[in-house]
Amino acid sequence: MIVNSACLTGVRAIEVRQREISPGPDQILVKTHAAGICGQDKNLYNGIIPPAGGLNSEMRTPFGYPYFFGHEAGGTVVEVGANVRGYRQGDRVIAFGWVETYSDYFVAGEDDLEPAPDGLDMDLVALGEPIGCAVFSGLCSKVQLGDTVAVIGMGFAGQVIAQVAKKKGAHRVIGVDVVDGKLALGKQLGLDEAINSSETDPLAAILDLSGGEGADVVVEVAGTGEAVQLCNDAVKHNGTLVFYSWITQDIKLNISRWHNNSLQVVNTGLVHHGVLQRHIWVPQALRPVLLGQLDIASLITHTFPLARIDEAMEVANNDPAAIKVLLRP
Repeated sequence: MIVNSACLTGVRAIEVRQREISPGPDQILVKTHAAGICGQDKNLYNGIIPPAGGLNSEMRTPFGYPYFFGHEAGGTVVEVGANVRGYRQGDRVIAFGWVETYSDYFVAGEDDLEPAPDGLDMDLVALGEPIGCAVFSGLCSKVQLGDTVAVIGMGFAGQVIAQVAKKKGAHRVIGVDVVDGKLALGKQLGLDEAINSSETDPLAAILDLSGGEGADVVVEVAGTGEAVQLCNDAVKHNGTLVFYSWITQDIKLNISRWHNNSLQVVNTGLVHHGVLQRHIWVPQALRPVLLGQLDIASLITHTFPLARIDEAMEVANNDPAAIKVLLRP
């Protein structure tokens, strides 16, 4: 079938092209309801390409222009290949993988999808992957009753992780970002303290708020070397350092504290734990959303039609108020 798909043609150059796609015998054709713009999609848009090959390989196909992309999406199955057993026509599904979702239809394998829970709004189905990943991080972050938790980076994932930390019983949740609007939204959604690190020394502020000890749990969600260093410095003795971001560039970090202060280091990349683990965790991670315990709808700040993806990418890339930008075919 002929579909409309977004295509990168160069650094910060994008257009919608028509192309033909067809599911193979092991594949599924999905009609896209909506797709989200992720930080990694912005990296690709800006020409920041992850390492390719070997253990560092993440991309579905070797990167090169023109490049069809997108990986956050939800939709409805319209056709299944002869060998597909886990899905059928009409199923609502969440994309998990680089399956070129900036398109009105996309093709995926069974391992690239998760069933959408009954009752979940389709806009949230479209964000099932980032919601699931962020909630998984919060659930696995070892936050306990009475803890002080610092979340470094208050974009979409940081906002979700901060909410989960509060629901798990954290006494004080501190959000750190450079954008006042994101911090203000975080306060509305439950942050106890908000620190603009472009105006205030975030390490000094976290130490002050924790009685000089540092936070019990620090979560890195900003994706920069500076953020990782802040997390490394701001966590208390015997505390937990949680990594969420996918950092694709080399960074320098003195990790002597990991040994000397007996830090617990936790990596919470749900999509990289393997398909079987994902099948177990995704329903658990989406349950608090279904129950209304987390506010996700407030994090969708902009919506664009796919035909205006060039404008949508510029907003996601440059508008400090943008948290999650949705594209609709």
